[in-house]
Amino acid sequence: MQAFELCFNPKKKDDLFLASFIYTPADVYEKRLGNLYVVGELAQALPQNSHFLTNLSTAIKKGYYASGLKKSCEASLQEALKQGNGFLEQESKNGNVGWLGNLSFGVLSFKTPMLNFAIAGDIKIFLARGNELMDLGQNFTSKLPHPDPLRFFGAMAGGKIAENDKIIVLNKRILSAFGKKQKFLGEIAKASNEKEIRQVLKIYQEPLSNISGNCLILMATGEDESRQVVTVQKDLPNFSFSLPRLPKLTKPRLPSLPKLPGLPGLPKLPKLPKINFRIVRKKILLVVSLVLVLLAFYYIFQGERVRELKDAQMQLTEARSKAMLAESLLILKKDDQAKTLFEETLNILSPLTKRGSPLRDDALFLQDSVKQRLK
Repeated sequence: MQAFELCFNPKKKDDLFLASFIYTPADVYEKRLGNLYVVGELAQALPQNSHFLTNLSTAIKKGYYASGLKKSCEASLQEALKQGNGFLEQESKNGNVGWLGNLSFGVLSFKTPMLNFAIAGDIKIFLARGNELMDLGQNFTSKLPHPDPLRFFGAMAGGKIAENDKIIVLNKRILSAFGKKQKFLGEIAKASNEKEIRQVLKIYQEPLSNISGNCLILMATGEDESRQVVTVQKDLPNFSFSLPRLPKLTKPRLPSLPKLPGLPGLPKLPKLPKINFRIVRKKILLVVSLVLVLLAFYYIFQGERVRELKDAQMQLTEARSKAMLAESLLILKKDDQAKTLFEETLNILSPLTKRGSPLRDDALFLQDSVKQRLK
């Protein structure tokens, strides 16, 4: 299995963290479980969560390879997802709830010829086989809401991979950058090596230069495991310059100086005025008091913004859950119930789409998607 990690402008947005990891077996026991692949992103992220995706991936990896010879690949992935949910629950107990409604994650395990996977959030997974391109996550049951909002990972799916199959994992944001024309995905599915992938990226350089995201491509070529990283970003030009070589300097001989006559005595310096330390102390206390008042107002304002963000995240999570359930009802041909849930979703999203809302972009994206379903 060959793996290609595509990173699109990873540093374009300060509040968006992207990550992809490929874990290979470290010993003969882990080799029985094959490889583990992870793709994730955290939006609306605070600086203190810069290592959040890495820590979550590490927890999932430990859960997957902990079983060794005791469990199958499928059972090991279920244990890994359980460990992932446990990590997220502990983060919430510690007061870190910024990931709610902002986390997208995909976990895949591959051991010839079986592929098992779980996706959540805005991650999409496609299978390219011959001239066909299938959306494996279209009817994925893990999208169904769970009573516990902290249980991020739900069900998983799996199947056999044939030779020359390709698995493409990416975020919906990348697909939306091309509108209704999805030629980019088809061209990527046709590429069979790094050179062809770079040619596709060159063709679509303009739309890709305006987004941030990552994409993982797995190719079942029957070759040895290999991993190649392709980063796409607007780079600054490199400048170089050289200085002319300077001639060597020789130390000149200085002539002997004549003896100087004695210098006259220096005049006495005037006395400095006395400093009134009482006045200085009062001014310092006044400045310190002003700084403390400003800090107090700042922390009060920050607390209100954090509460506002938490409320918005909970509302967006509820809206996504209703929309996912409505999608499932459409599959079951229960159109009236699905329509009711879609309308409830729009009511929840209405206040989140106003200017100034911290999650306005995500709410507008979901609102447009729901309105398309109601047409």
